[in-house]
Amino acid sequence: MLVGQNAWAQSRQVTGVVKDITGETVIGASVVEKGTTNGTITDDDGSFSLRVSSDNAILVISFIGFQAQEISVKGKTIINVTMREDSELLSEVVVVGYGSQKKESVIGAISQLNTKDILQSPSANVSQAIAGKISGVVTSQTSGAPGADDTQIYIRGRATFAGDAQPLILVDGIERPFSQIAPDDIETISVLKDASATAVYGVRGANGVMLITTKRGKEQKPEVSLTANWQIQSPTRKNTYLNSYESVTLLEEALANDGLPSQFSASDIEMYRKSSAGQLNGLDAMLYPNVDWYDEVLKSTAPAQRYNVSVRGGTKRMRYYASGEFYDQSSLVKNLSNNVYGNSSSPHYRRYSFRANTDFFLTRDLTFSVNFGTRFEERKGSNTEERNDYSETFYELNHTPGWLFPVSYTVQNGEDTKTLYGGSSQYQNNIVAALAEGGYYRAVNTINETNFIVDYKLGWLTEGLSAKAMLSFDYENYHTNLYSAGFATYELNDRDNYTSIDAYNQFNKDTELAFTEEGSLRDSQKFKSIYKLYMEAQLNYARKFGKHDVTAMMLYMQNDYRYKSDLAQRYQGLVGRVTYGYDDRYLAEFNAGYNGSENFMRGKRFGFFPSFSLGWRIANEEFMKGTENWLDNLKLRASYGQVGNDIYQINGVRQRFLYEQKWSQIANDYYFGTTGKSGVYESQYPNYGVTWERAHKYNLGLEFGLFGSRLNGNIDVFYEKRNDILTEYLIRPQWVGVAMAAGNLGKTKNSGYELELKYNDRIGKDIHYSVGLTYSHARNEILDMDEPSLKTEYRKREGHPINQYFGLMCDGFVTQADIDSGDLPVSTFGNVQVGDLKYRDMNGDGFIDERDETFIGRSDIPENIYALTLGINWKNWGFSVMFQGVDNVSRYYDAEAMFAFVNGGKVKEHHLDRWNPSQSEAYNLANAKYPLLHYNNYGDHNQRQNSFFLKNGAFVRLKNIELSYTLPTNWARKVGMSDCRLFFNANNLITWDDLDGLTDPESNGSNRYPIMKTLNFGVNIKF
Repeated sequence: MLVGQNAWAQSRQVTGVVKDITGETVIGASVVEKGTTNGTITDDDGSFSLRVSSDNAILVISFIGFQAQEISVKGKTIINVTMREDSELLSEVVVVGYGSQKKESVIGAISQLNTKDILQSPSANVSQAIAGKISGVVTSQTSGAPGADDTQIYIRGRATFAGDAQPLILVDGIERPFSQIAPDDIETISVLKDASATAVYGVRGANGVMLITTKRGKEQKPEVSLTANWQIQSPTRKNTYLNSYESVTLLEEALANDGLPSQFSASDIEMYRKSSAGQLNGLDAMLYPNVDWYDEVLKSTAPAQRYNVSVRGGTKRMRYYASGEFYDQSSLVKNLSNNVYGNSSSPHYRRYSFRANTDFFLTRDLTFSVNFGTRFEERKGSNTEERNDYSETFYELNHTPGWLFPVSYTVQNGEDTKTLYGGSSQYQNNIVAALAEGGYYRAVNTINETNFIVDYKLGWLTEGLSAKAMLSFDYENYHTNLYSAGFATYELNDRDNYTSIDAYNQFNKDTELAFTEEGSLRDSQKFKSIYKLYMEAQLNYARKFGKHDVTAMMLYMQNDYRYKSDLAQRYQGLVGRVTYGYDDRYLAEFNAGYNGSENFMRGKRFGFFPSFSLGWRIANEEFMKGTENWLDNLKLRASYGQVGNDIYQINGVRQRFLYEQKWSQIANDYYFGTTGKSGVYESQYPNYGVTWERAHKYNLGLEFGLFGSRLNGNIDVFYEKRNDILTEYLIRPQWVGVAMAAGNLGKTKNSGYELELKYNDRIGKDIHYSVGLTYSHARNEILDMDEPSLKTEYRKREGHPINQYFGLMCDGFVTQADIDSGDLPVSTFGNVQVGDLKYRDMNGDGFIDERDETFIGRSDIPENIYALTLGINWKNWGFSVMFQGVDNVSRYYDAEAMFAFVNGGKVKEHHLDRWNPSQSEAYNLANAKYPLLHYNNYGDHNQRQNSFFLKNGAFVRLKNIELSYTLPTNWARKVGMSDCRLFFNANNLITWDDLDGLTDPESNGSNRYPIMKTLNFGVNIKF
């Protein structure tokens, strides 16, 4: 009896909470007293309570995906545990084509991103959130416009010049746009890079595949999550246009250089100096304006906000995940509209989305799943042409001089006053007037996406056999209402009578606001409807026989895509996969797609695309037993396969049915007397043998885990040879009297390597840290594009990267010695003076013309991409930062960003460093960074595409940074919450480059909505 009382006295009750490194509670973690069967699991709040046998007891805490921990209870009654992820086990299941595999058995080149990685970026556009986070994935963002800020994505660079090289993107197994999906709804993003991973997609897989999987329910009590984000966005670059005084000073210099008459006297220039200093008003301010058009039209920041609510749970019979999101994004453009009904001229994007994924376990073997997602998108803005690659608003801001006329005049019109918008014969499109009076548009886009899935286990027939079927129907409807009005602009003609409307020249007319019919809308604004029907039937087999692990899959798929009333685009085919594993050491896999496309003629529509891969788990070999203390994983994998691509573009236009003859009508083709009659001619000779591109892909990879999985990494080396790329016939004989459809003549190669490293560790019991590094290199080369064999070598695209820049090679500035020598080649682009660019005469004919253009710089797609991620957690605080960079890339920005007075336009700060004729030649050779100034087309010689203005597009960004704090559990519980996390994060915060503020290095210039940096404050609450 006494012994029992002593034992009870030594035992103690221990309580605590188990969380992961982000502060989220871990439900169902095992808490066991070491050496006994005495244990418990954490509840829905991550809490546990356990009576241990003595003060010397040790608790063992474990959970799938985390490293087990042993903690002494000596002297403790409360033990809070932070579990560190075991990266080898964390991604235990990897999403692959038409299924999933255990990570340990994957031998394809696949990278996977989870929801935590995505949500560390404040961007509501998922295509931006993945930037820098996946090795081998290049993202390129050219616009930050609300609702039009998608990035282009390249997997392992690009290997085709007949299309945009974008990957196939599937959301829950269906080809769908993904950028505007609510980031909170995404469970994983898998990137399939080599042929063993993409061969199952056959004719669609050559450019790589991205698989987006949305969240599903879990068997747990309902968990409600509320997230709110409040954002401030601002441009990553500010404009550097000069004020009126500096501009007219340089203008007079340019006019003098060109031998043109002066436009301003010394007293005029002095008045512009006063105007720029803010010392003028009244008539003088009108005659000598200093308009900062950016300041007149734009705000310094734009707000955005996003709210998401979700509920997740389930029972043994049903699991569910449902969410709703609201996102509202404003723009930098001020609302200048004078519309009486309050319709704004400021671009605006608003998104409402809802998603519900449910799984019904009807019997032990039969599961029925329904996925439903819908988005309702609203876009509003002015009646100006706004695309992701061009903005009329920003073009006018960049092009309209600030010294010519004020934004508006106020005049007497009878007994009333009237506002007249400034303008001139050359600049009639006053952007403020266009925003105020030109009209507006409203666009609505409705997207409905559905999946119906039946999964039936056929174990009663044979163990491991199952069948699955899926039917999906998606519908998208986009419709725009455009209301437009004409507006007049005015130029002051009689300065002595400036208060009268009669003193002004009028350009164009004011008209009433009117609805614009669909036929008059720009292509980007027309009504469109899209229907997609997808069907899939699948048989799966998975079984172990002793040391043998076998899986197999056979699938039939059919995909119909219909745009409005066009003939549907159809893909159809069979897919197969067989995997074999022996003793968890030797792995083999065969994947194949036999599918076809309606792009090709009957009898030639289907192709077979096989792949083979092998894997060796070296760490599991007997001879590696002595490495168990420091080597956790070592796997070697290799693959070869063939994949296709049937997406063709010529000059940016998608090509279909090239095997069909094309005939066109021509007016007055022949005559009866004097009466012309229409005729018909063959406008394109068909290509009966048109087929897909075929990519031959090789991959060698090594995976490793060291030091208790503290250090994990992947190294991949790849090579791709692509044949049958569609290209126009460049050596077509002249006697062929008809245009010929493009042929499968092109060849390229693409090769490179990828590196992924991640290190996780802890310092003491409260500090956890991680370091991650990704680096990718991909270089392509055009081997054949039907260029004539006798074409001059320096002008050939063959032998150079896709999208290699071609232009004139610049050898500095022209000097007086060059002119005096008499050896300076004659430019066909204009008169050449001292201080102009000196071009290399490549063919030695004594002239500078298009025949002297050669390869300059690099391609517009970076060859090298890298990212460094750092993270640290201390108690309830978390901090992470990611730097992203690219190099081996060139950029040629638009004219308004680079050139002085282009088309009579403006000048920027970098034009101050021009070749100054008032300085000595020696001074200019040492200091000039811009050639001699010219006005308008007098500068054509300097403004050719050339190596001088080709910019180094390399940059390093502080891409993401996040600081978070998770409230202590006992605090959160007092107000009814199971968890509460506050966070601040930012995107594109700082950029380092070689452009000296010219523009954002990732953009293609300034005539588009700028790329934005984002500051975001958010809160996530769970119940």
